[in-house]
Amino acid sequence: IITIHRSHLSLKNYGDIMKLFSYTYNNDLFAIGAETDNGSLNLSSALEIYQKAQGSKNPIQIPFLQMLVEMGYCSGEVIKAVMDEPWVTSKKRDLEVPEDAVINPPISRPSKIICIGRNYKAHAEELKHSIPEEPVFFAKAPSAVIGHKQDIIIPSWLNTRVDHEAELGIIIGKQAKNVTEDNALDYVAGFTIVNDITAREMQKTDIKNGNPWFPSKSIDTFMPVGPFIVPADVIENPDNLEIELKVNNETRQKASTKDMIFNIGRIISYITKFMTLEPGDIIATGTPEGVSPVKHGDVIDISISGLGTLTNKVIQQGL
Repeated sequence: IITIHRSHLSLKNYGDIMKLFSYTYNNDLFAIGAETDNGSLNLSSALEIYQKAQGSKNPIQIPFLQMLVEMGYCSGEVIKAVMDEPWVTSKKRDLEVPEDAVINPPISRPSKIICIGRNYKAHAEELKHSIPEEPVFFAKAPSAVIGHKQDIIIPSWLNTRVDHEAELGIIIGKQAKNVTEDNALDYVAGFTIVNDITAREMQKTDIKNGNPWFPSKSIDTFMPVGPFIVPADVIENPDNLEIELKVNNETRQKASTKDMIFNIGRIISYITKFMTLEPGDIIATGTPEGVSPVKHGDVIDISISGLGTLTNKVIQQGL
């Protein structure tokens, strides 16, 4: 168990450790990375060194970022304490992430993915939908998750419109039920970038026929996530982050989370009236206006201030 002496911590100078990611190296070894001003370091190994420095004879191995989230250690305070430990700082050269490391989804197996629909007024209007009075939410299959620089695969049988949807992602950090708006952020481990890829014509047909649109959202690879999780305690105001999506370097979507109809506190509070959120669950907070079709060969880049850039290429099977 990792013990943090909070009285010795200061997050004011936290800028050197901010973004966490999952990666694979040497073909089959997994680790957590921490991107810092001095490069990317192996946080999994640093955590073991830290535990030994604290006197643990059997340090807990934490090779997955989802595991770090579920254990409650995805916080700026914890990471700063670990990285500032003298035993760790003395071995920083040995902790460098290999250049050929493969970035994995930060959360690869969430128990559920909940998406908010029509959370930007202009987006609801562009799809000719009414402005909701309460959050509209739906589920997306966890099996749709892919990571940074992994391909979005449009199946050969799907030859109708497929859209991008840039969104801020919330990563839940502890079990949440009947949460109030005021304390909702206490249940957030961090924030990430998500792309709610949608088979638009399929969705419209399902809605017209009175059917759920779950299939149009849940095709394999239709949920790019990442590349990072930024701990919630180092984001000053998640309700005021700039979002920009580019396709082949052309801006298609650009907005701010301050434009959301329902803010993060309202979203979490509303969802937890109906269901219990578990650590590692992902909430996609809705997309701004500017959704448009993507096709074979397109490269999609989504940037959110402080969270990095998520990049994926679109591949149409059968071409």
